[in-house]
Amino acid sequence: MGQLMLNRVISMQRESRRLQIQPHNGTADSMVDRKDSTCKQDHCSQGGEIQYPGPHLPEDIWCHIYSLLPMRDAARAACVSHAFKRTWRCYPNLAFNMITLGIDIESCGEDGIARNFTNKVDHILKNRPCIATKTLEIVFRYYNAKVCNIDSWFQAAVTPGIEELTIELSSKSGRYYNFPWSLLANESGNSIRYLNLARCAFSPTDELCFKSLSRLELSDVAITGDQLGSILHNSFALQRMQLKFCNKIICLKIPFHLQQLRYLDVFDGGSLLRVIEVEAPNLSNFQFMGHRKVHLSFGVGLQFKKFDLYFPGAISYVCADFLSSLRYVEDLSLGSRCEVYAKSLVIFELLILIV
Repeated sequence: MGQLMLNRVISMQRESRRLQIQPHNGTADSMVDRKDSTCKQDHCSQGGEIQYPGPHLPEDIWCHIYSLLPMRDAARAACVSHAFKRTWRCYPNLAFNMITLGIDIESCGEDGIARNFTNKVDHILKNRPCIATKTLEIVFRYYNAKVCNIDSWFQAAVTPGIEELTIELSSKSGRYYNFPWSLLANESGNSIRYLNLARCAFSPTDELCFKSLSRLELSDVAITGDQLGSILHNSFALQRMQLKFCNKIICLKIPFHLQQLRYLDVFDGGSLLRVIEVEAPNLSNFQFMGHRKVHLSFGVGLQFKKFDLYFPGAISYVCADFLSSLRYVEDLSLGSRCEVYAKSLVIFELLILIV
């Protein structure tokens, strides 16, 4: 879609140039049009209204169209138009990864990749005025704390009004990046709708206010159950939550005030997790996958539509304790490695469940 829009912009620009060089018929009207066109060009060159290629539209409409382009296409469009070059500096959707920055992995070693990545991000943010960021994505598998200026990147890009934040970092040292949670302890946190953190340490000491947060994804994040609770405390709009390999959580509590929560996915890679307590009244899609048994506690009246459970002893556990809770389930998937159970009894119980 972004490439298609870019091609249309370039095509409109070429058409505009073609019309400008067409011969005039020498009439008075044509002379007026020609003079008017010259005046507009001079006005633009003196710092007046930005002249965009193609049809005449208000500047905010052009900026909105431009913001729909993927970041790489937006940068390419800035190379063919002075107007788009100015708009590029206010581009609200920042995606810093190997593809958008055009970094070749085979061109240099890991330290060289980290320096190249850092130089490009620094250059983009340095030439960017103080403008609200809507989305920020930093995905980098060669993170080097001695080279990457990630703290300064956050200071420049995490502004009030930001809606989506994705941070995925990994390094050969295995050290976690300590995410600066204090940046989200003000107006910036209020506007966040989507938060995706991977390979980070997230250690808030105060309760955060994510009143707009609708989707939360944490993967291999060093966070405890209590610290997660400080995120969920004011997240009344939360609809989806996914946790992967958050190995410091022992007891996962999903409070009752999360009444918008519909989807909960938990993937456990052999951590300390022992208990999952769900009080959110409208949870309808639940998935847990782990290497050991966990105790599940669900609030009264939950009616699951999709229920997936994978851990040793899952089949017998569900048949013994959760048949009544799953009477309305539409999609049921159970996995239990190395569990010895009478096949006829399992099939009989599941048939009763489905009926």
